Formats: sequence, C-alpha cells, structure tokens
Amino acid sequence: MKCLLLLPRPVFPLVCGYALKNYNLIKILAAKYELYLIIITSGPLMKEEMDFYQDLGIHVRVHEISKWKSYIRTLLGFFSGKPLQVSYYYDRDLQDILRPFLEECQILIAALVRTREYLNPVEELENKVIVFDMVDSIALNYRHSREKTKSFFWKLIYGIEGKRLMKYERRAIENSHITYLFNGEEQSYWSQYGNVKLLPHGVKEELFHYSYFDERWKNAVVFIGKMDYQPNVDAALWYMENVHSRIGNQVPLVIVGAYPADKILERAASLPNVTVTGFVDDPYVYLNSAMAVIAPMQTGGGIQNKVLEGMALGKVNIISSLAAGPIKGGEAGRHFLVADSPEEYVDILLNWGKNQEKYKIIGENARELIKERYSWKRYGEMYLEGIEETIGK
Repeated sequence: MKCLLLLPRPVFPLVCGYALKNYNLIKILAAKYELYLIIITSGPLMKEEMDFYQDLGIHVRVHEISKWKSYIRTLLGFFSGKPLQVSYYYDRDLQDILRPFLEECQILIAALVRTREYLNPVEELENKVIVFDMVDSIALNYRHSREKTKSFFWKLIYGIEGKRLMKYERRAIENSHITYLFNGEEQSYWSQYGNVKLLPHGVKEELFHYSYFDERWKNAVVFIGKMDYQPNVDAALWYMENVHSRIGNQVPLVIVGAYPADKILERAASLPNVTVTGFVDDPYVYLNSAMAVIAPMQTGGGIQNKVLEGMALGKVNIISSLAAGPIKGGEAGRHFLVADSPEEYVDILLNWGKNQEKYKIIGENARELIKERYSWKRYGEMYLEGIEETIGK
C-alpha cells in the first residue's frame, strides 16, 4: 500500500524529541509501505538527511516556504479564527502539489496539528485512512502553560492559541480515522471525540548497554533538551533561579542541548558551577556520568524524551509532577523521584549520599520499565496495528 507522511519541518539534525520520533517512524513506515514523504522547510535539507531517505528508498519531496510568507499568512490567519501555527504552515501552492499524492495514497498521515489542514480535502473519502499523528495536545498544554510561564509574550500566545486549538484539535480528531497521542491523560480527554490511541514513544536500544563515563560530571545534575524550546527554557531557568542558586556550590549543573537561548546563557553566566554545552555529538555521556538527571518541567506536556532516555540508562531522574504524569506504569519513589518545590530538590540532592543504595534500585527499576514499555520496536508495532485495524474495519 502507498502511504503519505507530511512533516512540518526537517528531521535532521537529531537533536530533539520531534527528530528522534520521526526518524524512527520513517524507518517503520518505509519497511511496511511504499512511503511518500513531504517535508515543509524554510531551507534545503542536510545531505545526511537526504542520504538517509535515499538509502530507505523513500519518495521525498521538499517544499520550501520562505519565512516572510509564513509570517504574512500567520498575520492573516489571526483574523481567520484558525490556530496561528496552522496558518503559518499552510501553503495553498503545497495543497495543489499534494492533490495527486492524496488521490494515489491509501494511508495519509499528518504529523502534528501543523500539517493536519492539508488532509481536509479527503476527509469524506471512504477509501482513505486518515491518521492524525497528533503526538501531544498543544491545546491542553497551552492551557496549563499560560498559568505557569513568566514570559509575557508566551502568556499572550498561549491565551490566543489555546482557545483556537481546542476547537481545531477536536474537529481534527472527529474527522480522522485514528489519532495517536503519547500522553495518557490527554488520550483519556480526547477519546470522547474519536478513535484516539495511546502511543508512547521509545528510546534507542543501545542506551540499555551504554557504558561511556566521564569523571568530571559524576557529582553533577544534568538537564538535557533542545534549549530554544520554550518549556525547556522555562524549566532550566526555574531550576537555576530556585534551586541552583542555593546549592550550586555543592551540586554542579550541566545543561546539554542545541541552540541554548540567550536567557539561559545569561543566567548561567551569573551563577557558579553551571556548564552550558550547546550541541554535542554524544549527549548520553553527560547523562550516564551524572549523579542524577533532572526535568523540572513547569510548562509543556507529553512524555519528555529526556526522561525516558535517562531512565533507560538506569539513572535516577528527579522530575516535576508535570513530567511524571504521562509516564504510563511509572511510580514515584520506584522508577523516579518527583519534586515540585525548590525545597524538595535541595533535600534530595544535599542528602544524596545517605540514599545511594535506594537510588541504585530506582535506577534499575527505571531501566526495566523502559525496556518493557518504551522501545521503538514496541512503538512501531502499535503504530502499524492501529493502521491495519482501521483498514480492516
């Protein structure tokens, strides 16, 4: 069967959850179907990415949209009532280009809410399987994030977009044959409007056997993620401001991830014992070497890949309730530690030596949970099962 996958941005470099998830999804789909891939971008793709698609024998079309045109569409979209990010990514020229693909392919997959608009013309056709690879509910995330963020700009965006997205996501789910979410709470909420399946993301199997260790970071805590992503910026700033400012002379902090925002760099420079690495070829050596991995998420939603990867390495993850909630099967005190207040972080980290045996067991439990529930193999099996069940019906 022929399958069309729409992506709102390139996959390479593999520096964030979006990239890792779609890198694995593309391999899964290409092994099962004749895959047609459409990628929206503002510039050419890396040679490494094009080579990846060529090796898999995928039909690829790259559609470049200039940023200034996207900004104009977003401005016009403000008056349309549609989510601004849908307007940003929607191009009528691409819709025309897509017409033969929509007619020829039996399975149509829209990645994220940003590409779902392109599948509207075929919603009523009976011989198509429309898959909304929603990943997480931006509407529900924005509702929560608006209350937590300190950024006036993002508070404004969350408020405007949140209301529009609630309507848009509901309609998209109602008009899709299957919707995939990786957050159990969000899946439970949206299931009242359609066929919504819980689909946790996976981790690289190599992490279960990863052994590289760097002595420099053995007494540090590590935060990892794409560091211009606003929820990561919020989390890192919160930790530096509320926790590291109190115990930084005893517990170093390492922030690992590409594109660190100016706010991160400025705050880190004002505090002792903070290392901001930027992009690194192997981020896992920092995770594996650290005393603990932290994810003090204040905004955002869905499962944090950074947490799953830290757990796969057998590390103790200290995470907020927001980050812990979506981890199906995970229990606080058994698979990770939950801390929401600065005092909880301070107490855990300053008394680490007294609980090393307990924390070793938590790390072992974490690795076993990830092996059981969060492998890319299991993710692929569930993804294809959902599509094949829909085809059967």
